[in-house]
Amino acid sequence: MKEVFAARFSELLKESDMNYEVIANKLGFKSKGTISKYANAKNKDVTVSVVLKIADLFDVSPIWLIGLTDDKHYTIS
Repeated sequence: MKEVFAARFSELLKESDMNYEVIANKLGFKSKGTISKYANAKNKDVTVSVVLKIADLFDVSPIWLIGLTDDKHYTIS
């Protein structure tokens, strides 16, 4: 999961018009280095709360973000 998450998070970062500092601030991270660690699969664990925050910020499905679907906007009904 960590590698899929990292790849998809990297994709979101590339598509975004926000810089790492702005994203880190919006996600409540202490530094923009944390963004880089998640994007490069350098963090040990990706928590559910982080997945949900990122999904919300970028308006994508958390299920897509962790690799359980290829539908970027999948919703659980």
